[in-house]
Amino acid sequence: MIKVARFAFALIVLVAVVAAAFRVATATDRIKERRDTARSACAASGGEWVKVDNVEACVHAESGSKV
Repeated sequence: MIKVARFAFALIVLVAVVAAAFRVATATDRIKERRDTARSACAASGGEWVKVDNVEACVHAESGSKV
C-alpha cells in the first residue's frame, strides 16, 4: 500500500511540474495574444494604442484618459 501511495504522489508531482513548465514555455504567446486583443479593442472603441516609458495604454483623444 505504501508503494502505491508513493507512486501516486510522484505522479501528481510530475504532472504539476510538467504543467508548470508548459505554462512558462507558452507565456510569451499568451501575453502577445492578450496585447493584440487589447489593441483591437482599443481601436474598435476609437482609441489610440500608445507606449510611453515602456508602458502601453489605450488613450481616447476626446477625453485624454487612459483605459
